[in-house]
Amino acid sequence: MSLLDPELFDRRDPFVPYDMCLEAPLQAKHKDFTMAFGYLIESSQEQLQGRSLAELQFAIEFSNWLMTNAEQRFRHERIFGQSREKAVVFLTDPRKILALFEDYDLNDQAEFPNGTPEDYFAVLALGKCFEAIETHERLTAYGRGETQYMDRSWGDNSEFDVQDSLYHTAISARDSLLSEARDLIAFIDGIHFSQLRAKNSGKRGAKAKNSAFATLNTKLMAVYDERYQHLTNRHAASRLYDDFINEVDHVLRTDDPAHRISIWIGIHKKKLLRTL
Repeated sequence: MSLLDPELFDRRDPFVPYDMCLEAPLQAKHKDFTMAFGYLIESSQEQLQGRSLAELQFAIEFSNWLMTNAEQRFRHERIFGQSREKAVVFLTDPRKILALFEDYDLNDQAEFPNGTPEDYFAVLALGKCFEAIETHERLTAYGRGETQYMDRSWGDNSEFDVQDSLYHTAISARDSLLSEARDLIAFIDGIHFSQLRAKNSGKRGAKAKNSAFATLNTKLMAVYDERYQHLTNRHAASRLYDDFINEVDHVLRTDDPAHRISIWIGIHKKKLLRTL
């Protein structure tokens, strides 16, 4: 997952709606890419409603720091046998980025209050889409002969070869940025779907099932208070899951029980703070 330009939102207003101009497709600003850009921008802005520009700028800085930290971590781990392939998958897979986010208390960041992984994914997706747009606009201008990548003093042959190489590299970069942005939005949609499904499932659940959730929650939070308060939410959740794996698997119907326990811990900590 490549880093975002910190000045990106200085050049492009992240809150301006994107005009897809569906009534006149031939007049669409970005031609065949108009629908893709519009969908990504609209989806990101919907997730980020109510956020300020300063908050989005912080989210970019934090995400860049997180990606840099991840790259350094996995470079270190490769020394001890981790393959390069796994590191590349980590840096391009939203599921792995989510695991990184869960090492931090996102809700407690004053510069981006009540932040969720979905919010950060939306900032990343919006930034990726803007960078794809900028790359596309440079490609379009170059195709019309309005700009050139290299100095013509290099000579006809070398100039053509270098510019042709850069042109195709830029196409690849644009397409990669779009692909990353789509993956992030799809992952946000997946999180929302899971939340809705869990909510509907809870409504249909019997009273006994709700009681089982409450009993398990109370038990795990008591052990958390006793043993694991010094750990991050995610690490504490992993420990609790290991300690009570049979009980948790019996009650929680989810692919990631540790994540659900991590959410419980976050809610539990907030309740404790309100009582102080």
